[in-house]
Amino acid sequence: MTEGRTGSATGARRNQKLRTRRALVDAAVTLVREGRAVTIADAAEVAQVSVATAYRYFSHPQDLLRETQSTARGFEAVADLPEEPAERVDQLVARVADLQFADEALWRAVLRSSLERWTPTGADGADGADGVDGADDAPIRHRFRLDLTRTALEPLAGTLPADLHRRLLMAITLVYGAEALITTRDVCELDPAEAKDVMRWAAGALLDAALREAEGS
Repeated sequence: MTEGRTGSATGARRNQKLRTRRALVDAAVTLVREGRAVTIADAAEVAQVSVATAYRYFSHPQDLLRETQSTARGFEAVADLPEEPAERVDQLVARVADLQFADEALWRAVLRSSLERWTPTGADGADGADGVDGADDAPIRHRFRLDLTRTALEPLAGTLPADLHRRLLMAITLVYGAEALITTRDVCELDPAEAKDVMRWAAGALLDAALREAEGS
């Protein structure tokens, strides 16, 4: 009986921690949508937890914003992708574009937070990739998009030469996501529909070029 009560208490604490973590992530999203800067203190206030509690879950605002990426339906981008590589890449880019254009403010905030953590020493590798305060070694940018692209290109892993497959992986990762959103919207002044089409075309053109290069070699 005592063992059962102990297990129940442990499960309750685990569930409470998950609820607190989700409340903080949801609070960060709320702050972004209200046009407010995301700080741990403000997220704690919105989530109705103490600042000390919030810092036990997230040590830096970017860590908090980074988690919004995986909670914002990001994994749906690679769900049930078709087998054909070109269709896989096209659907991935289209899905991510739809996701990000539906919540531009959030993704701009994620990118802004990443840029605020950039330092020259972190960039040249001297000190790893430290944050502005140098307190941690968390990556400045999340690898989530790279992993999405890698998943889309899986059928070509045994077909393309390894170096060409890697180059294609990196190149396609360049043409969609938060940076591409900023470029297409702010620099090119495209509306979301045309911006999405340009991203899809660019990804498809890169894939075609890689396949032609492989055939030629």
